[in-house]
Amino acid sequence: MTGPTTGPNEHNRDGAGATVLEETLRRTLERAADRAPALPAAVAARLAGPPPRRAPRAQALLAAAAVVVVAAGVSVAVTAGLGGPAEPRPAGPAATASAGVSTSEPTAEPTGELADLQAPPPIEEVWPQALHKLPGTGRDRLRPIQFLDDRTLLVSTWSSFEKTSALYAYDLGTRERREITKVPTPKGTVLFASDFRAGGDRVVWWNRLKDGTTQIWSAPLSGGEAALVTTVRTDESGLDGVQIAGDRVVFSARSGGVHTAPLAGGPATPVEGGASMHVLNWPWIGEPGPYGEHVGPRFGRIRNVETGETRTGTTRAGDELLGCSVTHCIGHRKGAMFLRLRDGSGEQPLPGSMGRMDRLAQDRFHVATLRDRTGFVAVALYDLAGGRSADLGIEAEQRENGFSVQSPGFDAAGRLLSYEVGDTLYVVDVTKI
Repeated sequence: MTGPTTGPNEHNRDGAGATVLEETLRRTLERAADRAPALPAAVAARLAGPPPRRAPRAQALLAAAAVVVVAAGVSVAVTAGLGGPAEPRPAGPAATASAGVSTSEPTAEPTGELADLQAPPPIEEVWPQALHKLPGTGRDRLRPIQFLDDRTLLVSTWSSFEKTSALYAYDLGTRERREITKVPTPKGTVLFASDFRAGGDRVVWWNRLKDGTTQIWSAPLSGGEAALVTTVRTDESGLDGVQIAGDRVVFSARSGGVHTAPLAGGPATPVEGGASMHVLNWPWIGEPGPYGEHVGPRFGRIRNVETGETRTGTTRAGDELLGCSVTHCIGHRKGAMFLRLRDGSGEQPLPGSMGRMDRLAQDRFHVATLRDRTGFVAVALYDLAGGRSADLGIEAEQRENGFSVQSPGFDAAGRLLSYEVGDTLYVVDVTKI
């Protein structure tokens, strides 16, 4: 896995204030752009052509986004206009874990105007068993990463923007934390520690040095010093996926290429047939990857490295698929979002809009920002299998050309949803729904 080394303007983040900020802004904006909802091709065509027909009732959306950078805080928000029903119809077979189990036909094209919407009930009322409210993070800035078990969170603290200082196990019952490890920042680091992922009794992550070396680290969840697992050469964007598979760490570069290495430490080995691929959910790898320019839906083509099974997302005339999980794909038709199985069956409408690299959590849960003709309505969590939804309590900031809202995303495992409302940290465990 090789790529160009960093340019002459890159410097050690610990020793170049202006350059550190520029690099951090570049990385943050790049991530925000990758996660921003994509403008559907049908909508773009209408903007360039004659006046469009009226938007479909209860399914129309405006999937447009703009990144807003606020000086001194460097916060990123998404300005968007989104529409969709307050409640989706139940997912039925499309929420199952196996492909090809439903033979339902595509939904008919909706007609009418954008409907007036009402926010669903608050999450405290709909799924109280799944919600934890934690006190304000204050200077500690605890950042939830992953559930280690039903009552323990893996969390991090930052010493500065995007620079993780330590990892902790946080007890949701007692609200006490236990230090797992200090996170080192080696001299010459230009991309701080990223993509923390726990599995078994270890946690792994990566960082990148200005000489083009990407380092993968590991630490025991029971507590102890971080140890270097392996190093690889990557381009300036580093890695896009790190997971633990038994006694090995598996990872892929954003430029492509899947490798594995022993957790105990040792050289990385390329996965056969994985030179252009990316880690999806091991042992599944696929292409195109989750970042950057691509042709076709993200992870539209996947392969199981253990069994050799391959799967491809099915596209029909007039459809545009945006991204796929192992079993499902998300796309849009005439500006209306849908979810269906990879083989094209089990299609159902999706409320609101998906970011162009997002997938359903647990192939079941969906976060949507809802708006109607009057403006912002709510940020809602949808359970497509149970046919229920809940208002997450996130408020939007009104702006000249619409509104700005920070919509939360799931962790890599698809179990944890976390966000702040005022001085309260909300932690949602969707496996309790």
